[in-house]
Amino acid sequence: MLRALAVALLLSACTEATARGFFPTASSPDSTWWAAVQTCRFRDDSTAELRLAHGQRLDSLLTAALRQDNNPLSALQSAPEGVLRVVSSDKKVVAYSFAVPLASGEYAFFGLVHAQFGPITTLTPLTPCLSFDAFTDGDADHWPSGLIYSLQATTYRRTTRYHALMFRPHAQQAQQKWVEPWVFGRPLRVSAASTECPSLPLYFGARVFAVKDFAGTHFNSPPKRLLLRYAPEVSASMRFGKSGNEILVDEVAPMRHGSTGDFRTYGPTLAVDRLYFDRGKWTLQPVENP
Repeated sequence: MLRALAVALLLSACTEATARGFFPTASSPDSTWWAAVQTCRFRDDSTAELRLAHGQRLDSLLTAALRQDNNPLSALQSAPEGVLRVVSSDKKVVAYSFAVPLASGEYAFFGLVHAQFGPITTLTPLTPCLSFDAFTDGDADHWPSGLIYSLQATTYRRTTRYHALMFRPHAQQAQQKWVEPWVFGRPLRVSAASTECPSLPLYFGARVFAVKDFAGTHFNSPPKRLLLRYAPEVSASMRFGKSGNEILVDEVAPMRHGSTGDFRTYGPTLAVDRLYFDRGKWTLQPVENP
């Protein structure tokens, strides 16, 4: 046990500054950096403490590498194993996320957002919040965390709006997929002599859902995100349609012996709900049979 804790402390001591030593400035990560990444066994080490330490080290390595590259589209086109790399539909934002399995079926989530708007390239680390719901405010320091598996840009009245599809697995409690609005602010100023990417103010959640009922939940006021929750032993789908203006969502309901509101017992039916983006709002269309 003492040896495991010592290893965990050693791994977590790898900060972003020390991670930069794996490759020269303004250069792609070299073979030494990739070798270091491959030692980050965040999914399969023996204890939750060790897996979390590996995840923290990998996060530092990713941050250091991305800070050296001013082109999000060319940076780390082949992400390390276990890391999701998602490019927005307008090719301006690249999001990285990965999940570290902990005890009792839970996960710790890590995320980075690499973006380029005009001449400015930004890199924004995401700090998870412990809990959230359909109405919680969020920002880069209070991220409603999960795996980012799709990111869509939609234009309305000359303003581009971003919506991410997120997934939070769990081995014992209800799993979650959800629609997360992203709102970008102006990049933070940095010294003219600095070669690093500045952070980008990033806010999560917005009242863009004209929906009263969704996936077993009734809303008395407009929600800031839409959550699909279902049992740990089943799978349910949430995906963007071909046009990007629609999201297709598996309808869920209590399974046998399940009860209304206990999302640990919910599973998909044979129907699909359709969210449609129209005039700046997502509305729910009638159920479609597959």
